[in-house]
Amino acid sequence: MSSNRFIRGEGPWPKSNDERSVRVWMESRISNGVEVDERLPVINLCLEWVSEKSRGERLMESYRFPESELDRLAVVASRLEKGEPVQYITGIAHFDGLDLLVDSRVLIPRPETEELVHALAAKLRIEVGSSNENFKILDIGTGSGCIPISLKNRMPNLQLFASDFSEGAIEVARLNSKKTRCEVEFECSDILKEAPFIGGSQGGTRFDAVISNPPYIPNSEKAQMEDRVVNCEPNSALFVPDNDPLLFYKRIIFLCEDGLLKDGGLLAMECHEDFVSQVVEVFNSSKTDWGEVEVIVDLQGKPRHVIARNKLT
Repeated sequence: MSSNRFIRGEGPWPKSNDERSVRVWMESRISNGVEVDERLPVINLCLEWVSEKSRGERLMESYRFPESELDRLAVVASRLEKGEPVQYITGIAHFDGLDLLVDSRVLIPRPETEELVHALAAKLRIEVGSSNENFKILDIGTGSGCIPISLKNRMPNLQLFASDFSEGAIEVARLNSKKTRCEVEFECSDILKEAPFIGGSQGGTRFDAVISNPPYIPNSEKAQMEDRVVNCEPNSALFVPDNDPLLFYKRIIFLCEDGLLKDGGLLAMECHEDFVSQVVEVFNSSKTDWGEVEVIVDLQGKPRHVIARNKLT
């Protein structure tokens, strides 16, 4: 980040300032903090961020990293070695073709969530086509705003709304909305206490589709997870009580049944691979007639998302 320009890095230093030497040096510096299979993409990102040039541009120019950039890379390497995610260091996360602002107030967007956005967008295109000016979509637990901003970017005529209980997350999401020029209406509210935008039976906004990537990891799994996730990312956006792992799914489904979701509307949710069948069972055991309950397998072959339709009454 910009403050790194004024922080003096610490050695050891590369043997030379050419591309190859700097790459070898960076890999040795971050070996204790970054897994082997992630080092190459992390190094690529760091070198591009610091130099403000692509790798191709640097190779074409026989680029030499000046001392100021080596200083910044040394600072970055020290932070990576301590386990800090590279996205928090650069302040940028890539999501669905967009560069979004992120910091420790929000989760780093994952590729799996992109897949959920793609799946819902595909259904919306079939359903509403280009005549979707009045089509309202709600994202619950928006974090960085990656989901509604991506949907708005893909389908500009949609009306996007998003809620999160964290004021810090809403601040980041609003910055991303402004940065990408994708208009989203945000609200800070706790769905465990009230419906977002005072919707449903409370007489507020009703939505044509609801989407969410809620907290779904049981607290007991912390010990098996990477330190940089547990120690750096907001735990409130990740973890749920061991005795109630479906806490947010049951609440979101209830709110949709209570009128937050219009009749015939779609509900799309990202899930823990071990609990997808239980989420499906919540739909199937409901008094509401949910139809087309579909499980979507992610690119790693794991059951990851559920999309269901609230049938017309």
